[in-house]
Amino acid sequence: MNLSKEELAFRDEVRAFLAAELTDEIRLGGHRTSGIFADYEVGISWQRILAKRGWSAPHWPVEWGGCGWTPRQHDIFASEMAAADAPKVSPLGLVMAAPVLVAFGTQAQKERWLPDLRNGVSYWCQGYSEPGSGSDLASLQCRARREGNEWVINGSKIWTTHAHRATHMFCLVRTDSSGKPQQGISFLMFELNNPGIQIRPIISISGDHEFNQVFFDEARVPADALIGEENQGWTIAKFLLEHERGGSSAPFLRGRLARLHESLSEAFASSGPSDSEHEDIALTLANAQCRIDALHAWEQQVLTARIGGGKQPCWMPAAPSMGKVLATELKQHLTELGLDIAGAYGASSLTIEEAAAHALPVPEESVFATRAYLNDRAASIYGGTNEVQRNLIARHLLGAEVVEPVVPTDETQAMLLASLQGWLQDKLPFDKRAQMIASPEAIAPLWQGLSHELGLLGAALPEHLGGMGGGLPEQMLICQALGAALVAEPYSSTAVLGASLLQALGDPAADALLQGLAEGQVRLAVAALEPAGRTDLSRVQTRLHNSNGQWHISGRKALVRGATGATHWLVSARDESGQLRIVLIDPAARGVQRRNVRLIDGAWASELAFDQTPVHAVLGQGDAQAALTQAWDTATLAADAEAVGVMQALMRDTLNYTSQRKQFGQTLAAFQVLQHRMADMYMALVQAAAAVGACADVLGDSSERRAERVSSAHVTVLRAARLVGQGAVQLHGGMGMTDELAVGHGFKRLTVIEQQFGGVAQHLRRVAGLSQP
Repeated sequence: MNLSKEELAFRDEVRAFLAAELTDEIRLGGHRTSGIFADYEVGISWQRILAKRGWSAPHWPVEWGGCGWTPRQHDIFASEMAAADAPKVSPLGLVMAAPVLVAFGTQAQKERWLPDLRNGVSYWCQGYSEPGSGSDLASLQCRARREGNEWVINGSKIWTTHAHRATHMFCLVRTDSSGKPQQGISFLMFELNNPGIQIRPIISISGDHEFNQVFFDEARVPADALIGEENQGWTIAKFLLEHERGGSSAPFLRGRLARLHESLSEAFASSGPSDSEHEDIALTLANAQCRIDALHAWEQQVLTARIGGGKQPCWMPAAPSMGKVLATELKQHLTELGLDIAGAYGASSLTIEEAAAHALPVPEESVFATRAYLNDRAASIYGGTNEVQRNLIARHLLGAEVVEPVVPTDETQAMLLASLQGWLQDKLPFDKRAQMIASPEAIAPLWQGLSHELGLLGAALPEHLGGMGGGLPEQMLICQALGAALVAEPYSSTAVLGASLLQALGDPAADALLQGLAEGQVRLAVAALEPAGRTDLSRVQTRLHNSNGQWHISGRKALVRGATGATHWLVSARDESGQLRIVLIDPAARGVQRRNVRLIDGAWASELAFDQTPVHAVLGQGDAQAALTQAWDTATLAADAEAVGVMQALMRDTLNYTSQRKQFGQTLAAFQVLQHRMADMYMALVQAAAAVGACADVLGDSSERRAERVSSAHVTVLRAARLVGQGAVQLHGGMGMTDELAVGHGFKRLTVIEQQFGGVAQHLRRVAGLSQP
């Protein structure tokens, strides 16, 4: 992310603190912990150091020791902690118990427990699960009865993480059995050193001792252990689960990914990065980075919504469940990659401490990888299984709104978007789509509307060129709306790709073209790809040569979008010195051969061949590869925003259809397997939108960083496009295979977008920093 001066200063402050306080011993202890969070000795020591600095509970209210940070500061802090390999302290007290106390505890309870909890004096565990309940918390049977000034507890809790080290427990107990199961539950918080409480260790398949079973046999705790009202526990339990499931996981996962990169380098130190297996794993790590980037972007939206208030995103009620599924399954995926890197040494049952303690050492990271892989099988189970979370997501989805702008909008942007959406619904509804794509010229009403009625062609151009002074965010919003209406061209080819290329070239002669574009008089098409080059912009065989003072080009260009109605073509060619140049061509010039090709989504493109075609102008100075790549990246993000619009429309139509269509006597939406598929589609869509929106500031980055961010977002969008597009067709059944419904048209448009700016493999290589094969 691009940080402000104040944010950079805060980052430096955190780094200075880490350099001074994070000892090698604590770092090593955290580094060797393969469990859910740091082992007690390491975690509590680090928490106490953080507490002295006032940073152990930054998310708490300020009056109880919180920091009052912005969402970006929270992210910087978490990211720097992960990058420094600081231990992950137990969240059971700080993240789960404390918010319950703040929200439901009495003043006396807060004063009694919060300071010790923050300072690491007390150490907490969670008593939720029971042997016969699993994820069905409402069926719990551990009972508590009131006797005078005490609660008497009987029963047991299981999978109680770190109970053998804990001083306190927060616990759900049944206090009434007369009504519905959820109505008779109470929430207690108490010390574990009371008589009648026994703890039995449970050793996990990884060999770790994290879990325990806790038995209560007439165990007595004070009456003031009750939090909130008696039988209010179900409400409190759901509140707590939102905090357990909805944390920020991306910084930690990014730290794990960095560790995997180090492990990869060490594992292949002798064979080198040219090894084919090394390259295969590098690409899988790049794919993991894309997933982390997308999760990070979405978690920042969640954090901003929670701290900043204001209008909540439509997916916010499902955010805890979504965050739990996305983070835990990604965490598990990283452990699988660690096992791949470990190779044969991954079969060792050594402890991490034993790995190097011999004259014939075994790689410590290989031992860690196996233990982490086995331990993290629990990640999709604890906190409510991920299958249960998908049920909750689907329950929210059915009947909910699923459309959100890809970037936050100010008042002007919101008005722009609303006017465009209203105009599209009125002028270009789906039932007019067939006539709109019947010929290359049929799209003309859209162009006239965008230019003359709405004045949006110059939305991203500076005001001195007749534009609105916007930029990439406005282009994203426009393309998202056009995508939902299935009418992207020729806006993308002209106002995004063409205009971006002219601006990147920095040629004064381009100003007149840009002014003409803003006025609707100029339509551009960029001819940059060639049949033999696939989607590689640098593989250009078209030649530019000077003959008697006149420039000419000869060569062929493939599938040039928007060429059919363009007034000017911007064509890439190599000059006599081998430099890539951009030339301006009149479509009516001699020596041009054109074949119009209709694409499967109904749009039109052209195959172009040039034979000694005269050039109107050579634009820019020197090699234009950097300018073309920047424009291409901008157009890629615009296409991604369009894809989000398409997917949102498909998701909306699919939810409506499955809620109405009946099979076997009930609606399709009643079948759990279909609910889970729709939940996965929705999570992919929400992450794709977040990944695109997070790149709205990407043009301020270096070319290397821009390439990485754009390709990461594009991979996320392409993955989502397949999942949502294919799922929409499948869930519509036979009707999804026809041209009668919009779903088929949307699916075909997503398929075209997949091919337009390079596929997943190409962009993963950019993320990984690998050259094209």
